[in-house]
Amino acid sequence: MKFSEISVCTTTEASEVVAYFLQEACMDGVSIYDKNDLYANSSWDYKDDGIDKSYGEEVIVKGYCNLEDTDRVLDFLRQSFVVIQNAGSLNMTVNQVDGDAWVKTWKETFKPIETDKLVICPEWQNVETDKKVLLLDTGVAFGTGQHETTSMCIKLCEQLPLTDKSVLDVGCGSGILGLSALLLGAKNAELIDIDSQATDIARHNAEINGLTDCCSIKTGNLTEQTNERFDIVFANLTADILELLHKDILKVVKSNSKVVLSGILDVKLQQVMSIYSDCFSVEQVVSQGEWRALLLSVKRDI
Repeated sequence: MKFSEISVCTTTEASEVVAYFLQEACMDGVSIYDKNDLYANSSWDYKDDGIDKSYGEEVIVKGYCNLEDTDRVLDFLRQSFVVIQNAGSLNMTVNQVDGDAWVKTWKETFKPIETDKLVICPEWQNVETDKKVLLLDTGVAFGTGQHETTSMCIKLCEQLPLTDKSVLDVGCGSGILGLSALLLGAKNAELIDIDSQATDIARHNAEINGLTDCCSIKTGNLTEQTNERFDIVFANLTADILELLHKDILKVVKSNSKVVLSGILDVKLQQVMSIYSDCFSVEQVVSQGEWRALLLSVKRDI
């Protein structure tokens, strides 16, 4: 099967943000080719271990999509890239590649990821550790856990008192946040995504981790899929979507709930905080690169 390989020319400074938008629009196998990373030790899931020195001064970010989706992806990227600063030319080129070879390479580069309390391990690999292990199969369309937006959520998740808590994961993707919370002591979790492919993968990941009895996985939007209120809410989306969802998120929290928001570019942080400030207090801001995550608490009884 053939796929479109989309290559974007950018700068080191902007490469992570470009990779994020490619990962939003494409499948998961996003790579950054940057000579500045030749000797860097990075655990990000989209960093490429075989960076070619021939790319010179330019940084090339590559993503993959189905051939029929190419025009849609290019339009999405053009609209998304307008918010990036110091991003270079952002020239895009498209080539056709063989899908089987790409998926094989992607699987070879997805290695176990260790956090403070967890090891996130590909389903097809083994790991020896005293920590809790989350087995993960992302398919080729959803994140492996070390994109900055996801890793900040996991960092905050590990700090929260999860024992006997109920958890909601909005826009769950592979299910990594809701399932991680269960492994760390949460009583139950509800995982919701508008993409049926995401919920199929999340359901599979719940099964291989033995978590199906304590989680519910639903396809659809937030307001259609739940009438419950939760102790902990994760929403790793984008700033624009978080702004649209702020009233809906208020409907699914309790007076003592904690809310983790991520997927927020630094330039959008104050705007998101302003929208949520009427009902939530900011307890913590976490930063990685150009990205920000927020830990919120409810201001008043609801």
